[in-house]
Amino acid sequence: MTIEQLIVEDEQRVKIFKALAEVKRIEMIRYLHRHDRSNTCGEIGESIGMDKSNVSYHLKILYEAGLIKVSRSGQNKTSELCRDVFYRFLPGFLDSL
Repeated sequence: MTIEQLIVEDEQRVKIFKALAEVKRIEMIRYLHRHDRSNTCGEIGESIGMDKSNVSYHLKILYEAGLIKVSRSGQNKTSELCRDVFYRFLPGFLDSL
């Protein structure tokens, strides 16, 4: 692996760790992990006691860190974990939830 590739991976790690530095985002990841399917913002918010605007804000941070993927289903956006990112950068993390 080249130095440039290592730097890119390190930058990805920093984004991931910053995204995980908030308890509510870890709760969201736990919810997505336990409900192994795409979930709407409303479903996530209802499960952890947050309104949609706050959930949306936190989901954006998780998305930018590469920890979730977002897709559109009709008028709703749904989110699900990018498990391969967790397995690569944080092996064992999901199992600890």
